[in-house]
Amino acid sequence: MHFVNRVLGRPSAGGPVPNCYILTGIPRAGTTLTCKLLSEQEQVAGLNEPIPFRNLQSGKDALDRIHRSLANFRKSLIENATAPVRGHNGQITDNHFERAAGGDRKKVIQRSVVRFDQSFQADFKLFVKHNAVFTLLLQDLQNDYSCYAMVRNPLAVLGSWSTVSVPVSRGKMRYLSLLDPKGQSALEQKQGLLNRQLFLLDYYFKAYDALPAEQVVRYEDLMASNGDRLANIIKQPYHPQTVLSDKNKGAVYPRDAMLRFGDALLLDEANHCWKFYSKSEAETLYAFYEHQK
Repeated sequence: MHFVNRVLGRPSAGGPVPNCYILTGIPRAGTTLTCKLLSEQEQVAGLNEPIPFRNLQSGKDALDRIHRSLANFRKSLIENATAPVRGHNGQITDNHFERAAGGDRKKVIQRSVVRFDQSFQADFKLFVKHNAVFTLLLQDLQNDYSCYAMVRNPLAVLGSWSTVSVPVSRGKMRYLSLLDPKGQSALEQKQGLLNRQLFLLDYYFKAYDALPAEQVVRYEDLMASNGDRLANIIKQPYHPQTVLSDKNKGAVYPRDAMLRFGDALLLDEANHCWKFYSKSEAETLYAFYEHQK
């Protein structure tokens, strides 16, 4: 396993921004939902992929954009309660894709400026989410910000990847070739889509293994607590406004595919997902689909 080399020197954009937090996670592990839940709390904003990384040149370029963007987002939210997010119909959403079963699920989000329903004070907490770039730069970002990561039962992750059109569903990771060429080379040596996806699953989980345990949030714990698990992150009481339900078991994930993914996953003894989930948790989910018609 390879990880991006550390970016040398301070970004030229002025350095870290106070009261800002980094949120990342495995694609389809609930990071978009978490942004919505955070934004429902007093003096907290959670922004889903607000930073455009198009034409990214380097890791330093990415860090410059992150520092600069966080400062701009805070200014805009304090002054007029607006910020760019990838949302749905100009509103914060909990999912990038529709929940219809059968075939690829349609993407329903686009980046736009959203107005929040609260007035932000100077010390409000700003969480900004991005999956791939923040994961690739996690070692550097940890020097300047508290970083949090969302994970999910690995079998459910593979199932979700199979129903949407995102880079990981095609065995790819955006910006990997730029920010970690050795990781890209290792990925390219994997034969077959499922083997590449298992590599990427391991890559994400290994990155989060470097975080303190309390800074990794399991999707299942978030669901079971109806969001209260986030109180440990925002350092204030969590007030639920959205009722949560675990989506690991549902018709949206095809039975035959789930069994095929499970067979391969459970044989992948070295995968770092087992640092966060017991095999019995994956086996329980496997058994659920095994008994479906």
